[in-house]
Amino acid sequence: MAEEAAYLQPPPGRRYVRSFLFSRRVNAPLVQVHLLVRILLVICLSAAQLRTMNTAHPDIVGAIVLWVPSISIFLLSGMHGKVARIYILLILPTVFSLFLSWTLLNPVPGSIVFVQRQVYPGFLTLSLAFWQVLWIGIVVGYYRWKRGIVNGILLASVAAIAISYLLPLPTWTIARVPFFHPLTLYISEQGLLLALTKVISYSGMMFSTIALVVTSRDIELMGAMRQLRIPRPIIFFLSTVFRALNLALTDYETIYQAQIARAVNAQPRSFLRRLRDLASIAVPMVAMMIRRSSEIGDALLARGYTLGQKDSDFYETSPWRPLDWSLLVACLVLLYLAVGPYPGLTALFQRWG
Repeated sequence: MAEEAAYLQPPPGRRYVRSFLFSRRVNAPLVQVHLLVRILLVICLSAAQLRTMNTAHPDIVGAIVLWVPSISIFLLSGMHGKVARIYILLILPTVFSLFLSWTLLNPVPGSIVFVQRQVYPGFLTLSLAFWQVLWIGIVVGYYRWKRGIVNGILLASVAAIAISYLLPLPTWTIARVPFFHPLTLYISEQGLLLALTKVISYSGMMFSTIALVVTSRDIELMGAMRQLRIPRPIIFFLSTVFRALNLALTDYETIYQAQIARAVNAQPRSFLRRLRDLASIAVPMVAMMIRRSSEIGDALLARGYTLGQKDSDFYETSPWRPLDWSLLVACLVLLYLAVGPYPGLTALFQRWG
């Protein structure tokens, strides 16, 4: 065990180590947990959180209780503070759009109704308005004047809104075509409760999943598969894939820095030009990956490596600790919360109250 633990230790003085995505601190608390236990813990926690999002009986108390271990796992993952803030900024618009969709587009009946208003009558009106002609005229005129489209659209939209607000503009109705069914904006206390439950549960699932990915290393996954007695060809194939992923990230950074050194982004570039820049990065990346795969194959042949040879104790195999067994018990509790015959923490609190 001492040799295996020494093999895993990073070089002295190193604070961060690369994982699947970005990097994490060497001494992160979550890393002390066995990888298999981490995976099982996140799966059971996510399953219990899915149970709380029952449309008929949302369990907001259970969602809040399960959100605490999810955010704790995220904070104990040891990721860099800047990376953690980026993930949080990416999660916020996702959960906000989820809240709006379940509040506005999925009406749930309730005893208290906050908003009830028809937003779509059930038919499409084909018409021509004066503001539309004005909008198109401003966009075309600005394009012929400045050869720009984005600023022209912005100017036309502001002008059309301002003139429509100040003056009554005529509209000519051509036809009405029935399409779909009428839609009504209906917001009740049950709809808000369900939306909040889904936001809390989904955000907890995102936090715990991100923490699992950030803390997991490719060599740690290989050792876990060895402990599960997975066939050696499968382990070798997956290890090669994960090693190539890390090398691909390094190649991308090298190519991107080379483009900056050649003043690729010296001038303001449009969105389409930025997409073309990504395509220009993809071509050398593919060429480098093909060349590296050939070099790896030659290196393996030069060392006499074959899939049929006797296995060697190379990959990391982490021992099972008392912490891992205690977390397995927690996984059983979470599994019961996910599939067990209980009404939910919210219903239990209402009964006791």
